[in-house]
Amino acid sequence: MIRRARRPAVRGVVPDSSPMHPVLDVLRARREHGSRPGARQDPHRVALVLEGGSMRGVVSAGMTAALERMGLTQAIDLVVGSSAGALNGAALIAGVARAGVGMYHGVLASRDFVNPARLLIGRPALDVRFVLSHATTDLDPERHDRTLASPIELYCVALDLERAEPATFTGMRSREELWDVLLATTRMPWIGGPPVRIGERRYVDGALACPIPVQTAFDAGATHVLVLQTRPYGVPRSTGNPVAERLIARHLHRLNPALATMWRTRAASYEALVADIHRWTTEPDAAPPYVLGIRPPAGTPVVSQLERRPDVLARAAADAERLVQDALDCVGTSDLHAVG
Repeated sequence: MIRRARRPAVRGVVPDSSPMHPVLDVLRARREHGSRPGARQDPHRVALVLEGGSMRGVVSAGMTAALERMGLTQAIDLVVGSSAGALNGAALIAGVARAGVGMYHGVLASRDFVNPARLLIGRPALDVRFVLSHATTDLDPERHDRTLASPIELYCVALDLERAEPATFTGMRSREELWDVLLATTRMPWIGGPPVRIGERRYVDGALACPIPVQTAFDAGATHVLVLQTRPYGVPRSTGNPVAERLIARHLHRLNPALATMWRTRAASYEALVADIHRWTTEPDAAPPYVLGIRPPAGTPVVSQLERRPDVLARAAADAERLVQDALDCVGTSDLHAVG
């Protein structure tokens, strides 16, 4: 259940005459004044929360590309993500969000990354280490070092197997530590390979417990939270192929019986969370933390977790980039070029 512990006991709703959502107001002010992380002139703490969804993460990747083009990266104090959302967050902090989008409908759409047939020979269908090691002119190997050195904090959420609860990682100091955390938060049960060991504990995909880690942002002291969601309005989270569902549930039960229960109830938990985000977005309270969620409109095609068609992925990324550009237009977009 989402807790908002720092909220005062007296709660209210921003009057209808309020010129804009509090999150947009802070982003605009910071952009106008050239505010930079680590040298703020205001008392706010702005978090960006990113939903993933494996290949559906192309949606939040396109959204972060819009933030990067709009010059809004420096208005953010911390980035929070699980699964592909964490990968997209690391790319934004490193300044390669737009290049990261190209990976989704480029090399990640190949069998080098997604290949369900590998499950037949006991190998993972998804190879995230391939993503981390991939490099091009635009997606340079030094991007991981820039993520580590940035004053923008990165929070990654994974699922602790033994405790059956989310675990938050931040303050990574080396490329090895960063890679271990990114592998842990993206390690989908069964199809992604064995759990990732960090220290004495084992971890799997954080999206199982925190698909949209808003609570993590609250716990980190965020006063303003921008949430980028990948599932369109009107599209509930559903279970997958019945055979795969049973196999994954059986696999999780062997790891920890509590995880199998979490797996079976994940759709209901997700729907409760997105309902909260919608309510906080449309009826902001009179005191922080404020939450603004942006998600694709009803009727937008849903990108599947194992989507490999480059045209589908490219179109989803472009639509998502345009969506955020339009939603944040009031923040200031005079220097933008049209989205392709």
